[in-house]
Amino acid sequence: AVESLSNVTVLCLDKTGTLTTNRIELNETEPLDMTDKDLEYLLGAFVASVSERNRTAEAIAKAFDESELVVAEEVPFSSERKWSALAIDDNNLRGVYVLGAPEILRPNLKRDADLGSKVEEWTATGQRVLLFARRSDIIPLFDKAGEVQLPRDLSPLGLLSCADELRDDAQMTLAGFADAGVELKVISGDNPQ
Repeated sequence: AVESLSNVTVLCLDKTGTLTTNRIELNETEPLDMTDKDLEYLLGAFVASVSERNRTAEAIAKAFDESELVVAEEVPFSSERKWSALAIDDNNLRGVYVLGAPEILRPNLKRDADLGSKVEEWTATGQRVLLFARRSDIIPLFDKAGEVQLPRDLSPLGLLSCADELRDDAQMTLAGFADAGVELKVISGDNPQ
């Protein structure tokens, strides 16, 4: 194995849990067309109502109070899709709520939707950025063939930035490979930037 390793010129590695501790923290939220308090309530209700929690949902739940809602339909988070959605059949909060990567949700936002500059600002610092959006009426989240469909005409509610803590030895380890002439490729579902 050691002799084989001496011939490696490119090393492909995962980020989450390999370079990082897989302890995601919610850093900051940016409400869009609503108050901080309203955004916090909606995010807490969203993560309280999903059937399966990933690390990001756990970080949101840790930051905000949870209040479970009546869910009519759900699309669980998938790293392939990069979003999750809940159709909420609750008198006060009726609608479809979507949480996902801004670059994936942006084409399905209302034409006049403005996300401001935070997406680019946070992405440039290596943070994971999420967009929380809503459609006010309940529409099916699956087509007639049972395939997931991302709703159109979404209104942005807020942005979230999260970070995953780097392992203490990550920088030293990566520097060692670079010094040995090994090219590194990080395989990650995060934003390419």
